[in-house]
Amino acid sequence: MHLRISDDALADLLGIRDYVQPRSPQGYFRVLAAIFAIFDQLEAFPLLGREGEVETTREMTVPRTPYRIIYTLPDQYHIDVERVLHSKLKYPLDEAGPR
Repeated sequence: MHLRISDDALADLLGIRDYVQPRSPQGYFRVLAAIFAIFDQLEAFPLLGREGEVETTREMTVPRTPYRIIYTLPDQYHIDVERVLHSKLKYPLDEAGPR
């Protein structure tokens, strides 16, 4: 399986960086390492996450962080990471922004 990161998920990762890194550079490294460890796990075991609240999505929480990964399996060869969101945010985000 090949993992692809959407523009929205990339923006989420940059937002995590912008928020966490100034407050705790070491904490940011730990969060990023945990997220990428889940990416690696999903490449090997794409059904590891649970069914998402939105049809056709799956979700995987990132241990020891407040984040979860929203992803889809469009075909037998790809995993598309749609979002990397804080657990308190609902998905999909409404057009007015986070709830």
